[in-house]
Amino acid sequence: MTLFRRILLSSSIVIAAVCPLFSQEVYFTNEPKQELQLLNTANGAVSTLYTIAGKPDDLTLNSLGQLIYTVPLPGTLNLWDPTTGVNTVLASNLKYARDLFIEPGGETMLVAIYSPGKIVRYNFLAGTWTTLVSKLGGTCDGIAYDAYNNVYAVANHNTIVQINPTSGAILNTLVLEPHSGINGADGLTYDSYSGHLWATHAGTTGKGLIEIFTLPQGGFATPGFNLYLFTKQLGGSAPDGIKSDGKGNLYVGALNTIFKYNISSNTITHSWIVGGADGVSLVPGTY
Repeated sequence: MTLFRRILLSSSIVIAAVCPLFSQEVYFTNEPKQELQLLNTANGAVSTLYTIAGKPDDLTLNSLGQLIYTVPLPGTLNLWDPTTGVNTVLASNLKYARDLFIEPGGETMLVAIYSPGKIVRYNFLAGTWTTLVSKLGGTCDGIAYDAYNNVYAVANHNTIVQINPTSGAILNTLVLEPHSGINGADGLTYDSYSGHLWATHAGTTGKGLIEIFTLPQGGFATPGFNLYLFTKQLGGSAPDGIKSDGKGNLYVGALNTIFKYNISSNTITHSWIVGGADGVSLVPGTY
């Protein structure tokens, strides 16, 4: 991607001045407050659902609408049921567990272990986990399947890898930028509207989102990716968790804020101050 193209895209992104009311609700993990919380995007109200004994990271939903989340330092995988209010520890001894993805069929889940950079597979029926891949170059963050059952992950911050979901072999790699500390991509999601993977980005080039072009048979299409920067708009809030609504919008947890990004217009259309946001998931039936 040329420097001119990056500058053009960056300068075109603005936060919309008018925020119409709508009923979308967003579950999110609040790391500094150690809570599961709910954002009502119609009025910006934030409510606490459950207080956690630790700092949570990623968050996703199963087919029953139950929240599954990780707490990295104690190394637990947890389930909170919004209907009963009951919290259950599904698995332990998963220190530095971060991002999550429930696999097709719903019987298993992939869990990114940030350090030493591996992915484990948790079986919901058996209540056990096994290692899928253990050598991802130092760290692992976001995980996502595309529409063709290809699985991808963020490895060592600066690289997107395609992984064989059976053997754990690394099939293809895409380097986003030169490696520099913890700078690079973080959260990862597949968006059916654009047909592409999207990653959050806080790297040496700035803060924003990365659109990643993949092929149906797996691997990466030319030009590989586009980087959309909006460092000034985000200020001190670095993008982290990300989810797609399948209608052309991405919802992103970015520390102090949650923002909604419209793909077609390349615009942040809404931004809500929440006081701490990492993983995000959309509440079923509200979008």
